[in-house]
Amino acid sequence: MVDLNKSHKLIFVGGAPRSGTTLVQNMLDSHPLIFGGPEFLHIPDCINLRNKLHYSISREFIDLFCSYDDIDRHMVSLIEHLLFPLADLQGCKFLSEKTPGNVLVFCELIELFPQAHFIHVVRDPRAIVSSMLLAGKRAKEKGIKPAAYTENITNGIAYIRKCFTSGFTASKKAPHKVLTIGYERLVKEPAKETKKICKFLGLEWSDEMLTPGDKKHLGEKAITSKSDEVWYNAKTYYRNPDSQNIGKWKRQLSIARQIRITTAFEDYGELKQLGYDFSIDSPTKVKHILNINYIIFLRLSQKIKKYLAPLLQRIPGFGRIRRALFFFVDFKL
Repeated sequence: MVDLNKSHKLIFVGGAPRSGTTLVQNMLDSHPLIFGGPEFLHIPDCINLRNKLHYSISREFIDLFCSYDDIDRHMVSLIEHLLFPLADLQGCKFLSEKTPGNVLVFCELIELFPQAHFIHVVRDPRAIVSSMLLAGKRAKEKGIKPAAYTENITNGIAYIRKCFTSGFTASKKAPHKVLTIGYERLVKEPAKETKKICKFLGLEWSDEMLTPGDKKHLGEKAITSKSDEVWYNAKTYYRNPDSQNIGKWKRQLSIARQIRITTAFEDYGELKQLGYDFSIDSPTKVKHILNINYIIFLRLSQKIKKYLAPLLQRIPGFGRIRRALFFFVDFKL
């Protein structure tokens, strides 16, 4: 069904948006034998079409036109004919296609390209949400409709969970074909992690992978569009691994948001195995609870003052009692 020699040349990179897939792609593109092109974007669309056609065949709607194998053969041919011409011009051994949404169809891609390589990029979900929200804010400031998962924390959590679940499912399904890379480890120990990637691909390591910000990448044009620069600008796109800002989400997210995201992902055993810590210390919990109760108290007090004060003013000699009653109401957050 598929040309195994060509299938072996493919590297699909995917992960939740803002998880570090761009850095991984640029590091791959810095290897002399790997071509990492611009985001093709539509691999998930191709797979979704394939799934719809499979469904129609299962319902015997179009089974007289084609079979499952026919659909898969044509889909493989379509993807190969779209991707390989540009890669062949570069004369590289491998082609890396990085679109974050690839992770959502890793399982199907493994079926279609049995000898391809898959890299699942993972990052602390609190850092991902923080970065997503900032991207959504930039989009709104520029009058651009933001991606749904960048609009609010609820959408962000839901989409990240979807990406994580798909990636970890594919890894369990084909553990020798999917390599999971943690963003934090990558920027802390780039040499060690890129050597791991090269071993996974069967390539000799190149130290050029350590300085992806020093090389021109063809993916820049689409991802740093001058019309928006919502996701990256040239400065943030061309950067080398740097661990200094790993924990900046702690400054960007309120305690309430940190707790909410933490509790949303603490059930992921795969994340804990990768070294992510989702424990919340008791002082943080107490502080959060006190803050919430204080806010509720103030809001309730303001409502009492708003609706009862006019009635109490009609009671003769109630001035002193009234002032004592609303002593705490006038405190502000």
